[in-house]
Amino acid sequence: MGIPYAAVGIGIAVLFGVWSFIVAETAKARAVIAGVPIAIFLVRAVLPPAAGGLVALFLWVIYGIGCIIFLRLNGLDIR
Repeated sequence: MGIPYAAVGIGIAVLFGVWSFIVAETAKARAVIAGVPIAIFLVRAVLPPAAGGLVALFLWVIYGIGCIIFLRLNGLDIR
């Protein structure tokens, strides 16, 4: 049994998303930060299972990177 790297990556992206949601000051930013994961789940429901899982994983990575960039732009130093 191996390490589920996909699940670990999604978990890290969710943690950065929650952190970004807490740091966000405007309602628009919070709506975007909360709406993107919902859209990712919908993409997984619309596409076939094999393609949907791969696209969803790619989108989770992009979401996590976006949250890190958002936090960096708001003055938080992530190392």
